[in-house]
Amino acid sequence: QVLRSVSLDIPRNQVTALIGPSGCGKTTLLRCFNRMHDFYPGNRYDGRIHLLPDDVDIVDPRTDPVEMRMRIGMVFQKPNPYPKSIFENVAFGLRLRGTDEAEIKTRVMDAARLLRIDHMLERRPGALSGGQRQRVAIGRAIVRQPKVFLFDEPLSNLDAQLRGEMRSEIKRLHQRLGATIIYVTHDQVEAMTMADRIAVLSAGKKMQYDTPDTIYNQPAALFVAGFTGAPAMNLVD
Repeated sequence: QVLRSVSLDIPRNQVTALIGPSGCGKTTLLRCFNRMHDFYPGNRYDGRIHLLPDDVDIVDPRTDPVEMRMRIGMVFQKPNPYPKSIFENVAFGLRLRGTDEAEIKTRVMDAARLLRIDHMLERRPGALSGGQRQRVAIGRAIVRQPKVFLFDEPLSNLDAQLRGEMRSEIKRLHQRLGATIIYVTHDQVEAMTMADRIAVLSAGKKMQYDTPDTIYNQPAALFVAGFTGAPAMNLVD
C-alpha cells in the first residue's frame, strides 16, 4: 500500500503543491486524480475523489461520466511530443474527440499565443529546446479547457535558469486561466514560490497541509521541520 488515509481539500482556482522525498507517494496520488490508478469499493483499494461543484466521484467508473474525466489535463515529467508539427501535437487530443476544424484552429492558436509558441507551429519537435517542448505539452492540456491541471515534476529535466523562467510562465498561465493546479515537485523552492498551499508527504502519509508560510515557520512534525528549508531547521533533543 502506497497511500495511507490521505485526505485533502484542495481549493478551487489555487496552486496546490505535493512535496516529499522520493517514493513518498506524490506521483501515485497525482495519478489517482486522473484515473491512471483506479481505486473504488469492489476494487482492492478504497477511496473517493470528488470534483466540485459538480460533486461527481471521478474515480468510480460506475458513476463517473467520461466528460468529467475530460475536465482534467495532465502534464508529465517528460513531454514526449509526437513526430508531427507543433500545431498537430497541440491539436491531437481535440482531433481524437472529433472537434470541429475551425474550433481546433481557434483553440490551438489561443493556447500557442498564451505560451508564446505561436511563431513555431510549423516546426517539428526535433527543432525545439527542452523548455519549448514542455510548453507544447502544456498547450496539449490547455486546448482541452480542463478545470484541473495536474503537473508531474514538469521542470525537473530543465537547467536551473530555464526552470526559473518556466516557473514564471506557469504562474502567469495560472493567473490568466484561473484554473486549479495540482503540482508535484521535489524542489522545495518551486513549491514555496509557486503554491498557495503545500501538502508534505512521507511514506504515503500526509504530514502537513497548509500555506507555505505556515509549513516553513510552524512545522507540525519533526519530519516537516527537517525536510523543508535550505539549510534545514536545527533539531535539538
